[in-house]
Amino acid sequence: MTNGKLVLQAPHDRIPVNQQALVAHLAGFGLIGSSYGETPGVYLVGPKFLQLITFLGCSPHLQLEPRHESNEEFSHIRLLGPFEKPRLLCAGNTRPPRCPGCGKGLTQWRELAAAWMEGMYDLEITCRECGQRSSPLLLNWRRKAGFGRYFIEIFGIFPEEALPLPELMECLRRDGPEWSYFYLNDW
Repeated sequence: MTNGKLVLQAPHDRIPVNQQALVAHLAGFGLIGSSYGETPGVYLVGPKFLQLITFLGCSPHLQLEPRHESNEEFSHIRLLGPFEKPRLLCAGNTRPPRCPGCGKGLTQWRELAAAWMEGMYDLEITCRECGQRSSPLLLNWRRKAGFGRYFIEIFGIFPEEALPLPELMECLRRDGPEWSYFYLNDW
């Protein structure tokens, strides 16, 4: 079982305000099932999970139910947020983001990562190549990290082995800005 996850990311300026309504919407759509464990916001996968996410590769291994009580090594879903300020989610597979000016990798990003993870998104990063100062919200994280105020984490997914289908992304959008996605994996 992988410790990777697919993360669905709400737009920075539009977060779900009514958590109960979002849970009802996601359950009605079939992405999430019943709640799981003691932690609020954690759910088993829903009945349409395999119709909303496509899996690539020869033979992906998915375990959709826990083997025993308090087991977390299976595909399940956690709603994370809303946070007052955007924060960075990153992991061992996160690569340096690209500078919006010159496209070079910003290798010093890890020096600011802890502050960004705590919501200090106003700390800009300066490119060592071209000198451009950038907000971390504008960086190209190449689907290996992301900034946001609300996330849906889908555990048990090997990075880039799964893609959310347009039907799922449209369900999340609900007449607003598009959601995005990225992958995290602590090697």
